[in-house]
Amino acid sequence: APGRPRTKFSSAQLQELERSFREQRYIGTSEKRRLAAALNLSQSQIKTWFQNRRMKFKRQTQDAR
Repeated sequence: APGRPRTKFSSAQLQELERSFREQRYIGTSEKRRLAAALNLSQSQIKTWFQNRRMKFKRQTQDAR
């Protein structure tokens, strides 16, 4: 959305997000809360990251075919 600056994730944050994504592509409420607190991000930022990451995952698997 306009006026919403793009979040720049640190490598440590990305590492943790990717690790969580490998375990489960759809994040639950409690894990989202945990990550938000641990990574100092908002739950909506994490939700959005997961949505984007799933799209990227889908594109990659489609390209592989």
